[in-house]
Amino acid sequence: MPVSPFYTTSRSLALAGLLCLAACGKDEKPKVIVASEVENPVKESDLTTVTITADAEKRLGIKTVAIKTDNVQATREVGGEIQAVPGQAVTIVAPVQGTLRGGAAITAGQRVRQGQTLYSLVPLPAERDLLTLDQGTDQARTQLQVAQARLSRAEELLADRAGSVRARDDARADVALAQRALADARARQAAANGNAGVGQALLIKAPLSGVVQRVSVATGSLVTANTVLVELASLDKVWVRVPLFVGDLRRLGTEQAVTVRPLNGGAARQARAVEAPLLSASASTGTPGTGTAGTGTATADVFFELDNTDESFRPGERVAVDVTLGNGNAATGGPATTAALTIPAAALLYDASGGQWVYVRTKPLQYTRQRVEVQREVGDQIVISRGVQAGAEVVTDGAAELFGTEFGGSH
Repeated sequence: MPVSPFYTTSRSLALAGLLCLAACGKDEKPKVIVASEVENPVKESDLTTVTITADAEKRLGIKTVAIKTDNVQATREVGGEIQAVPGQAVTIVAPVQGTLRGGAAITAGQRVRQGQTLYSLVPLPAERDLLTLDQGTDQARTQLQVAQARLSRAEELLADRAGSVRARDDARADVALAQRALADARARQAAANGNAGVGQALLIKAPLSGVVQRVSVATGSLVTANTVLVELASLDKVWVRVPLFVGDLRRLGTEQAVTVRPLNGGAARQARAVEAPLLSASASTGTPGTGTAGTGTATADVFFELDNTDESFRPGERVAVDVTLGNGNAATGGPATTAALTIPAAALLYDASGGQWVYVRTKPLQYTRQRVEVQREVGDQIVISRGVQAGAEVVTDGAAELFGTEFGGSH
């Protein structure tokens, strides 16, 4: 049957329309919706250039120095742990079983002085006597009652002229002995209950001045012999345990000293090397401070002694330790050096967030603030790992004034 031209044309147009819609739908992308948008963002580097006049530069007293590459001592920054000096930490135990008594409660972290009474210990009777304490008290009470009855009878007989004075005196003596026996029985029973007087207790005193590290029992507790009561540590001097790679041990100087820094940013202190006992297998290097070395590890522990009269450091505290390394040559000796970029400490600035900055003179009367990354301090010099290049002129005198000028703190 012949096909109508109108039908053919309509069918072609429908197919073309479907193909167009499919193509258009494929190319269309969903619109991305953002929570916020910043118009005309400004980079940090565009806000760090300060241009001043010649008079302002003179008034601020600005001075610059060129960044140079120096040979600085090779150091290694490692973690360390504060420990009590062996022999200066003691554990106090109960000498006998008994009941603990004391005045103010002993707490961890408390400072005590040598000879201070920590506890009074009321000794308990032997274990076999504990079973007969009540029986002994009752027996002593009965004996006293019998003695008192005999005394009363002797006094009545003497009053009736049927007895003798001697019999009465003997009866009085028996009563006194029975009273003493009953008092002793009651004292033993009171000791078992922890109610004895202080005069009958053993005083436990601190053998040294130091800080209480751990308290194991509470006042009023019943303890057995050799029970750990409290641990004390003298903190006038402490040791710093530093794990070092075995390859660095031979690079320690013969009179090695390290710089110990608290992790909270406190003042750094010097610590000197000490000989520590070889508690486990360790390499025989002959270097001061060689301590323990774990089997199967690449590190060994070295120890350094630190003055701590103000008790700034406590056992168990983690610290940062800067170790100066030598060149490892026993013949020449001397510290090892490495090339590094250095700037004077006066050139370094800190912002409110702890960021580290310097001002670099890029043009006459123009100074640019640049962020730097500090590696470490060497005397009055700062070793920079990145942020500036050798030859750049950084501001030393007047850097703080430029910082204030940039942020509106000075005029």
